[in-house]
Amino acid sequence: DNARDDPFYLCPFFSMEDHRSCLVCSTAIDSVHLGMDICRACASFFKRSKTTGVVYPCRQGTFLCSVSKENKFICRRCRFDKCMSVGIVYEGRMRVRAKPPVPLIERIERELRLMIERRRVKEIVFIRICGHNGTIPHPRETVYLMNTSSSIDFHLIALEESKVFFDSVYPALTTISPEEKDKIFKDYAIKLNLIVNYYLTKKMFGEVAKKLMSSVITCYDDELPFDYYYPEDKGNKDFFESSIRGYAEDHASTFLPQFKRAQITDKEFFALIAIVLAEHDLPISDETQQIMDNVRHEIIQNLQCYYRKELGIYDFSTRLGNLMTLNHIVQECHTLAKVTMRFYSKFFDVYMTERLLE
Repeated sequence: DNARDDPFYLCPFFSMEDHRSCLVCSTAIDSVHLGMDICRACASFFKRSKTTGVVYPCRQGTFLCSVSKENKFICRRCRFDKCMSVGIVYEGRMRVRAKPPVPLIERIERELRLMIERRRVKEIVFIRICGHNGTIPHPRETVYLMNTSSSIDFHLIALEESKVFFDSVYPALTTISPEEKDKIFKDYAIKLNLIVNYYLTKKMFGEVAKKLMSSVITCYDDELPFDYYYPEDKGNKDFFESSIRGYAEDHASTFLPQFKRAQITDKEFFALIAIVLAEHDLPISDETQQIMDNVRHEIIQNLQCYYRKELGIYDFSTRLGNLMTLNHIVQECHTLAKVTMRFYSKFFDVYMTERLLE
């Protein structure tokens, strides 16, 4: 008789199992997940939240939101807190949410722009303190004429900021020995600044012809008399002029023809900056060479992605070939620059001695 008074007796096919509900959102369930009476959706949500390590904000900021399935928009923070409060445990593989690595070509673009702005600020401060010869007409910017008395100072600014750029763009090279790192940087700095000067010239004047930026705000104009650059009447002036003009003519005949043919984009400029790093004849360890090879491999991959996604080019053999040719020419110009820099350093010592004796 007592059994007949039980309401469930009247329904022989009704079971206690049919009245189970999710401990989190109260939806009806007929199975167990994560060893507890929770629905598949809440179990998946909890596992996903734990493995990604994401921290959700509360929708209302009270941490008291209802997480019933009847709500159209369930607060994820309060849903997760409810999962924790009912004792759900997930011991699966955990991973920390991490940002994807920045592609090398984008890292170069970012750090190059930062370097240029830092150099601009320092060069402007120097000019305001020391004065300068004059300016070249330009519709938007103030462009100063290169001056022999300040060119060494501007070169030192460029060298200092190039080191910051080098360390920021190629962090893997910070793991090698200081001796090898210095050796690589000394070889790279001249090539980097050569490319940067051509990049700045193209940005400033639209093309590279008779004018070439010698720093961020100073320019060499081949059509101007040399007195603009070296106003003092010294005995070494003619020799210095012939050296500088000879260096400019070597560049014009070696680099400019291929540079004009290639018509490279900004992204290709950034890629060239990395490509010339990997091209060297330095005696370095196998481990360091592997880092250089990795740089070259990554930048080529970045270029291929750029050609496909941004330019819509799938046969990019010609463009890559142009860049590789420019790379080899930069190496030739690098050799010319090292010779000129050695001469210029000696000449500068003589020049400064003469000024001190005045």
